[in-house]
Amino acid sequence: MKFSWRSAATYVSVKQFLFAQGISHNLWTRQRHLGGKITLNQQITQPDHSVAIGDVVTLSLPNEPSDANIAVDEEPIDVLMADENWLVVNKSAGVNAVPGPSDQQTTMVNRIKGWLVANNADNLVPHLITRLDRDTSGIMLVARNGIVQGMIAPQVDHHTMRKTYLALAAGIFENDHGVIDSPIGRVDGKIARAVTSNGQAAITEYKVVEQFENIALVELNLKTGRTHQIRVHMQSIGHPLLGDRLYGGSLRLIQRQALHAWQLSFIDPVTQQQQTYTAPLPADMQAVVNLLRDSKPMK
Repeated sequence: MKFSWRSAATYVSVKQFLFAQGISHNLWTRQRHLGGKITLNQQITQPDHSVAIGDVVTLSLPNEPSDANIAVDEEPIDVLMADENWLVVNKSAGVNAVPGPSDQQTTMVNRIKGWLVANNADNLVPHLITRLDRDTSGIMLVARNGIVQGMIAPQVDHHTMRKTYLALAAGIFENDHGVIDSPIGRVDGKIARAVTSNGQAAITEYKVVEQFENIALVELNLKTGRTHQIRVHMQSIGHPLLGDRLYGGSLRLIQRQALHAWQLSFIDPVTQQQQTYTAPLPADMQAVVNLLRDSKPMK
């Protein structure tokens, strides 16, 4: 893999220039161990060499070796966008994001690897930038190499990506818009999380899109990224998600938590252009919305 940048300013060193392009300290260290090569105007250079306006700096890394422990699953995936650096995929509910004790063969990582193999990709290592719970559907962003994974890391760490979800939540909302600012933590080592005074800071913004008789279609934006954040926060204000067994949601209309990662917006660190992708509401949630609309009293 190879990335080149043309300098629009002067820099004390090549290393400083690469940091300014988004190469992290971690990636800088990693590329040295992996046998990375840096050239300045197509000539091998040293990290302390100065960079002038108009100079072209290129960082090259060997292709990442495939992990033999990650099985290839040929099950098709819904690809919303693919280029040389990124994959944006629409995950179905009921599929784990990453291999674990209960599933080593059919997760999104396995299926994305299968897609990479089928498309003769040079790098067969999927780097998941965003993840979803097994029973949450919707958009996931995948980096196709370690360089762009490192370059986008600050947006993940500083929560500057805009992640918007759609959910079906129980009850009638008194306010059409609100912000839930409540820390989330573990309780007695259980799988379920809860709002706790000593938990990690967690902020969720919600907006009611459509209010039905006793259920609402809600748009949610994550300002932080805690485990089960939306599910915990909605339960904490008395509006658990439909189908959410873990947090007390009704199973009458849907059998999995009615939560969908609807839209993702981020700055592509390679092009510096904002990218926004949308995954339509899945069939099971759309069916519930249609049912609720059909039964909604006429005004």
